[in-house]
Amino acid sequence: MKILKYLVAFGAVASLTTGCIKEELPTSYVSNEQMAESPAALVNGMNAWLTTFNTMGLASEQHYDFGWSGICMGTDALTPDVAVTDYGYDNGFLNWRGVTPELSQEGAAPRFIWNFCYSLINMANTLIGQIDPENMSSTQQEYLGQALVYRAMAYFHLARVFEYKGTEHGAWDGLSVPIVDENTTEQMGRRNPRVETDKLYDELILPDLQNAVKYLEGYTRPAKNKVDQAVAYGMLARVYLQREQWKDAEEAATKAIELSGATPLTEAQWMSPTTGFNDISTPAWMWGIIVTADNRVVTTGICNFVSFMSPEATYGYSAAGGWSSAKQIDAALFAKIPDTDWRKRSWVNPDREKYPYSYYQTTLDKKTWENSIQAYTGFKFRPGEGNGVTFSVGSVADFPLMRVEEMYLIQAEAAGMQNLSRGKQLLETFVQTYRNPSFRSAASDGKGLQDEIFLQRQIEFWGEGIIMFDYKRLDKPQFKGYTGTNHFAECRYNSPDGNAPWTTLPLPLAEVSANTILKDQQNPDPVLYRGTLWR
Repeated sequence: MKILKYLVAFGAVASLTTGCIKEELPTSYVSNEQMAESPAALVNGMNAWLTTFNTMGLASEQHYDFGWSGICMGTDALTPDVAVTDYGYDNGFLNWRGVTPELSQEGAAPRFIWNFCYSLINMANTLIGQIDPENMSSTQQEYLGQALVYRAMAYFHLARVFEYKGTEHGAWDGLSVPIVDENTTEQMGRRNPRVETDKLYDELILPDLQNAVKYLEGYTRPAKNKVDQAVAYGMLARVYLQREQWKDAEEAATKAIELSGATPLTEAQWMSPTTGFNDISTPAWMWGIIVTADNRVVTTGICNFVSFMSPEATYGYSAAGGWSSAKQIDAALFAKIPDTDWRKRSWVNPDREKYPYSYYQTTLDKKTWENSIQAYTGFKFRPGEGNGVTFSVGSVADFPLMRVEEMYLIQAEAAGMQNLSRGKQLLETFVQTYRNPSFRSAASDGKGLQDEIFLQRQIEFWGEGIIMFDYKRLDKPQFKGYTGTNHFAECRYNSPDGNAPWTTLPLPLAEVSANTILKDQQNPDPVLYRGTLWR
């Protein structure tokens, strides 16, 4: 096979899809030589890449460039759901929230996502190219299945970020990203056009996942940071939902639930000050990232998810500047959460008399809580072991890639789009059993049910990097500017007519310069269509 040239040791500039850019590989885990020769090392490398610092290889490191969880924070910043009230120490993410040139083709945002995902694709391609499906051992079959899921995951992310959804029309209509697989040569990559979105799904993403399901049958993984058949079904459920293949989505989600053996989080597990959303052993987690103390995202001290997202990490960005940049839930979203839903206690209620310090579970002292912590601040993500003082402990926090709750909500939406009453029943059973015993679905049609499930997904997956894709999939408007808003003044852009232009990024300039056929297929610049700030 003609395999796309695979280069290591990050250097800088050109195009990942041509093989010219030199990638930083997680060599603290495995050597470059092992990467080239060993399927096991490649699988470990893909796992490690998800939590690698400075994946863009910039001389001036972006502190938000700490792997997959950084990308998730970035896409959440493109929605109203995760808010900040002041510039403070939100670092580069405020530029995402404010729809600044950071989102333009010259900016770091598209480059971050593009480089990260194509690096993961190139690792997967290297492994896939080493294994002959017609003549492979059972171990090779397991490695191949995992690589196919990683490749599909990366392309699925790219497709949803770079496929244009909006009011403008041009050569970009219906296009996703260039396909680079194990047979793509460097020469081919230099004139490698964007493909139609349907083609990417039909010819790569879905076949990869369908084959992965087959190859991973019977495989027992050593830890939940590895991919197994339940995870492959979970990825299929996500893709089928995106494609509105309702029957397939319901079946895949059901299989994922059954095979995973996972159970939804209890209130105690969710609210735990020591293990809340930081421990891969949590029964609800189907797949996750394991972070260890020697990982560079930890040893940097502040360049990690906990630093940015946990106000209890007093050494981190969230607490810096007197907690002015602590992440908050959008005030309008918070108001939609019923008081009977125990998840509402994940965020500080503005009624401090009715909901005092004693109402919450936190490692912060009462004085700090009352004097420094603002209304709507989120306490969902806890420092490792609940240690918010020592970064070498607190930042050792795992990150969820897939939770079983998502499968239940996919199952309900997919079922409801086939049969409304069945979907409503599934939704009510899930929410009443696990989240809010008073919940009743009032949906009178499929759209109404989708709206109810969208709200459940907003609450359930706040801060996990999922919700932007629901905004885009369902053509939801965005509102950051309104009376009573808690969004920073320079971020108050609204998209009242549906999809926000900033949920589609342009292709990075380095890629367009190296792969020149993309020049005429470039997406509109979101900065030009962001509208005016709400005042």
